[in-house]
Amino acid sequence: MAHRRPSGFQTPRVYNGRMKPGGRDIRATLERGCLVGDGATGTQLQAAGLVSGQCAEAWNLSHPEAVAAVARAYAEAGAGVVTSNTFGGSPAKLASSGLEARCEELNALGVRLAREAVGEAVFVAGDVGPSGQLLEPYGDMPLAEARAGFIRQIAGLSEGGADCILIETMMDLAEAIIAVEAAREAAPDLPVYCTLSFQENGRTVFGVTPEQAAERLAEAGVDGMGLNCGVGSVQAVGVVEAFVRATPLPVIVQPNAGMPRLVDGVTVFDETPEEIAANAKRFRDMGARWLGACCGSTPDHIRAIAQAVMA
Repeated sequence: MAHRRPSGFQTPRVYNGRMKPGGRDIRATLERGCLVGDGATGTQLQAAGLVSGQCAEAWNLSHPEAVAAVARAYAEAGAGVVTSNTFGGSPAKLASSGLEARCEELNALGVRLAREAVGEAVFVAGDVGPSGQLLEPYGDMPLAEARAGFIRQIAGLSEGGADCILIETMMDLAEAIIAVEAAREAAPDLPVYCTLSFQENGRTVFGVTPEQAAERLAEAGVDGMGLNCGVGSVQAVGVVEAFVRATPLPVIVQPNAGMPRLVDGVTVFDETPEEIAANAKRFRDMGARWLGACCGSTPDHIRAIAQAVMA
């Protein structure tokens, strides 16, 4: 698919783990150039012994060295921003493990572990995933309950010292907006970024287009937006192009390492570091500013992305 660069586009400078201009201000950095993001966390923890289905956030308490090692590996691979191990850190998610009462503690600790691992040269994004519940009117979770849960989670991330809040893998735009509003209430001084998960047809599972998401998220006051998860980098091209055309805000692109497929009962992702890196460079040339990866990716994928977009 052909694409057009934004008017007046110039290839931006790329900031990785060896530079952190603008002090702790990620907004200033993204105004100056691009940031390399990190990759998958869950699969890296599983490689260290986390059992599938086990609460990853509980490892912030029980296996802090393993959690810190993931962040460190991505920073050493060239990431200029890493995410805390708090994707499932909302009270609704933690309830299945009986840890909802420790929501703030687990989220603050997730940020601190990442910070200790990467130091001050790399940004730490406080990671917020979906609640895992269907919100009204599609499901039973009241909107006020979802909002209160996100406020608790984000308050913990702020207490831990996050440089920004990253709300990601959202499929329900209404839930994404509630999370953004919660971030503005719980951490009014922190930049807020939000990415949605799109399908191969260029829409979320609720039928939302990138243009619709861009309009609503901008109205909610995000500092940047884009996509993560859902599709591989090849399938993400059209969505990225739509976001870049729809918003002047920084666009985030963190696709899976290819489309998932089942092999002998195991989910695998076939996109090589070289393949995802080639598309990351393409996304940079389109005008995207935060370039990383999601499911199936490893530090090798991030290292290849960093090398490609810095070329």
